Amino acid sequence: MKVLITGAASGLGHAAAALFAKNGDTVYALDISPIAAQERLIPFCADITDENSLRTVFSRLETDGVQLDAIINFAGMIFIDNYLEVAEEKLQRIFDVNLLGAMRVNKIFFPLLRENGKIVITTSEVAPLDPLPFNGIYSTTKTALDCYAQALRQEAGLLGRRVITIRPGAFNTPLAGGSIPSMHAMAQRSRYFSGQGERFETLMRKFTGKLQDPEKLAKTIFRAVHKRHPRNVYTVHSNLGLRLLSLLPKGLQVKVVKLLIGKHTDAVKPL
Repeated sequence: MKVLITGAASGLGHAAAALFAKNGDTVYALDISPIAAQERLIPFCADITDENSLRTVFSRLETDGVQLDAIINFAGMIFIDNYLEVAEEKLQRIFDVNLLGAMRVNKIFFPLLRENGKIVITTSEVAPLDPLPFNGIYSTTKTALDCYAQALRQEAGLLGRRVITIRPGAFNTPLAGGSIPSMHAMAQRSRYFSGQGERFETLMRKFTGKLQDPEKLAKTIFRAVHKRHPRNVYTVHSNLGLRLLSLLPKGLQVKVVKLLIGKHTDAVKPL
């Protein structure tokens, strides 16, 4: 089997690339960061926000006559901020990476995907849930990506290809590890939410719980890609507390969040 994996230099993408290669599959590993070549793992330095960068890789694979059995999208980013203060360039960047990047990859490499091939799109456990404060920007990108996955599932299905949505919870990766420092940085600089941000940071540490081994998710994806009739959606290591909170009426969610992190005070930092 031949698979293309984005975000393969670290985290979940690295774990998946290593597992596929270890089990005899050929992996075309894409990342903006350098990746060491290994047996059955062929690295490419590519930026998913740059169409020309991706088309360069496509041309190489097409010239070599490569037909893919799966396109696996892992590349993504996270930062914590609020919608009232987020910098425009940061907002554009996260949508460009988390949403538009996957769209570019799938569009460009789709001609190499053989009939009955699979596209795997990694969203998040938060994608189908109501967002929390300060995590809303990341959640919005993942919810949009989840919606895109369903739309692509419909279109690719007409052409004999399958789309699999993966919704992972908290795993021990650099991406997950960056959320707490990002929350702390927002709390320090925010004019509006400094006190609430600090309390939410404490809450995040409790909510996250034990981070799972990335290999657990890699095994789920490996089985799904090799399965003839995989499920459309896989949720792995989801947080019960987040799911229960999202089941509450919208207004009650607001009240619960206020209770947990404190009400707004009129004290606003000067510009």
